[in-house]
Amino acid sequence: MVQHDKDVPTVEPGARATAAEPDGSEAGIAAPAAGQGAAPDRETAVPSPEAGEEAASAAAGGSEGEAAPGDAPPAEEDLAAEAARLRERVAALEARERELADQYVRLLAEFDNYRRRTRQEMETLRKTAAERLLADVLPVLDSLEHAIAAAGEAVETPLGQGVRLIRQQLGDVLARHGLMPIEAVGQPFDPNTMEAVAEAEPGEGAPAGHVVEEYRRGYRLHDKVLRPSLVKVAAAR
Repeated sequence: MVQHDKDVPTVEPGARATAAEPDGSEAGIAAPAAGQGAAPDRETAVPSPEAGEEAASAAAGGSEGEAAPGDAPPAEEDLAAEAARLRERVAALEARERELADQYVRLLAEFDNYRRRTRQEMETLRKTAAERLLADVLPVLDSLEHAIAAAGEAVETPLGQGVRLIRQQLGDVLARHGLMPIEAVGQPFDPNTMEAVAEAEPGEGAPAGHVVEEYRRGYRLHDKVLRPSLVKVAAAR
């Protein structure tokens, strides 16, 4: 049997390794551990594509937030000049608007006057459309009256009655078209509707300035004198 030496101490496993190695070996064992932690610092880090894209995005975002040197805000002088230009433009437009409004009012008034004048002219034309025809018919009417006056007692014959009837019918037709005789005998002389061709002596049965005799009957077409009466006027005393 092998007898153990009682003087040999009992050594723990970790302590045995420490005791078995000299002091220099312990430093050698610790050095690699320290070297392992510092090794990455000596190596150059290569950036990944994802990291490059993120960096580019960050740079672009930063450039957007910062104003470019050429995008400086306009100066106060430029703003004042622009405001003045706009005020001038507004004033010009307002002046043009007033001018157009005045032209519209004038044109409206002119058109209203034109419409009124045209209506009056049409009414006058309607009334006087047969003026020339009626003026040509008046000598025929005068001839019938002269024939009746010259017939004397023969006017009561059938022929005379026929002439009087024709004269009356013609007068009625002309009256429907606005032709009316001018009453002259016994009326004061009116130079607008009468024409004096003779002067009567005072005391011939009419006051001075009144019509004594009618040589040719005058006619009025509506409000217009178509033909004046030829009259004899009593002279003043």
